[in-house]
Amino acid sequence: MAEPFDWMVAKRNPTVARAQKDKREVMYRAEVEERAALLHRLGRGKDEARARLHANARWDFEGQQGPVKAADIDAIVDRIFGGAGPSKAGVRKGGTR
Repeated sequence: MAEPFDWMVAKRNPTVARAQKDKREVMYRAEVEERAALLHRLGRGKDEARARLHANARWDFEGQQGPVKAADIDAIVDRIFGGAGPSKAGVRKGGTR
């Protein structure tokens, strides 16, 4: 049966959908990088930051694979925290007081 009005049927442009997917992936990657950098500035350890970012991704996408893969999150944390080895949790010296 045909729709009574043509505007009631959604017509999506596949080119726009692909462009939006790419932009969405860039946005999520930037968000993970910003969160990792914030945790680093707050003096959190690399392992704690990694666990928290993985937990955030699981929460955000409810157990489904999000646009940023687990290996990508690990690579971002390693880059932000400098190196691939485990880090020691510690508080940075200095502060606002």
